[in-house]
Amino acid sequence: MLIISIICFLILLILLFLGLRKNTDFLSPGRVFAMLWAFVLGVVELKLSRLQLEWSALDWFMALIGLVTFLIGIYISYILNLGKPFLQISEIRTKLREVQIDESRLFKFIVIYFFLCLASFIIEWRIEGYIPLFTARPDKARVMFGIFGLNYILNSINAVMFLIIQYFIFIKAKVVKKSFLVVIFILSLGNYILFVQRFGMFILLMMGFCIYYYAGKRLKLRTVVIFAALILSLLIGIQSLRVTKFYTDYVYLGSKMKFSPQYSEFTVPYMYVAMNIENFVKYYPHIEKHSFGFFTFEYLVELSTIRKWFIDYYHFDKFKLHIGGYNTFPFFWTYFYDFGIAGLAVIPFIIGFTISEIYYYLHRNPGLIVLTLTAIAFTIITSSFNSDSLTRLDTVLPFFVIVGSQFYFQKKP
Repeated sequence: MLIISIICFLILLILLFLGLRKNTDFLSPGRVFAMLWAFVLGVVELKLSRLQLEWSALDWFMALIGLVTFLIGIYISYILNLGKPFLQISEIRTKLREVQIDESRLFKFIVIYFFLCLASFIIEWRIEGYIPLFTARPDKARVMFGIFGLNYILNSINAVMFLIIQYFIFIKAKVVKKSFLVVIFILSLGNYILFVQRFGMFILLMMGFCIYYYAGKRLKLRTVVIFAALILSLLIGIQSLRVTKFYTDYVYLGSKMKFSPQYSEFTVPYMYVAMNIENFVKYYPHIEKHSFGFFTFEYLVELSTIRKWFIDYYHFDKFKLHIGGYNTFPFFWTYFYDFGIAGLAVIPFIIGFTISEIYYYLHRNPGLIVLTLTAIAFTIITSSFNSDSLTRLDTVLPFFVIVGSQFYFQKKP
């Protein structure tokens, strides 16, 4: 109903303006999560596509369990941290400037890992014989492209780009080295273009924004607007590489949109936001048997190379059920598929509580490792509307590389 959309957008605006008050941490987990999902639910309830459903009271209950328990986890963490030291953003930035980094080790790690990713790319290219961007159907080719093992190393190019951002924030001078790192960053950015991939770019931008917010200079509204415009430009640019005007019109018709065809370019972004939770609401009743942890720990199963055997034997398929061509789900779909309502209630609670504890630890004792964990936590929240970042090997591996590298180049006090 339209009234629900209005309420959700009103909540979004209130949280936004409250977050802009002086000495307020705009990126507090509860605020970011609530703002994101107020926006998503507001968009969903516009019901601009005939593929969307009218939700029953039970549908709303199931859709909100994971969101509410996530926020409850954050709230309990907040209660437990009342009365403990809490540094303001300016104090965190001051503390982080005092952190000692072994510049030489950081630079070497970036260069070595970049060439490891580059070697993986060249080997895959030679074996596969093509690059997705230069095929007739880049959107299909990018899914089929990849050699097991090498593909995950190549996808972890995010680690290189994040560490370059970290280098620029924490290391002063070193003009020659920074110039070389700019070249590496641009070449690494080409990975998203050649493989027509948006998700990895989104993850990098969210992590980069978070680390700059806490460790960089004071963030102004103008900087936020420019950054948001950059995100939209990059994501739309990569999207345009995937599709043509003909395809846009095709998607418009296939999505059964209710607005005029002259606005067909809005179909993809609208459906990209709305259809994740619509998929959940339509298909949660269709899950007759649960997978009991298979998808929650899918990155470990993927590493063990037994994933295909499990899928074939037990007929597990996380994305078999979907509306039209929209096969993405919100983060809690994985936990429902594995454990039913218990998974919806417990695991988001644990994630929310853990993320909030990391947040409060950063505000008590800032350091590189907890800063990196905060950036990862922020990314998990901002991608929660269409992905379960904690279960995917292509996101978990870069997370491990980034966090592990901090131990290598951070000088001990």
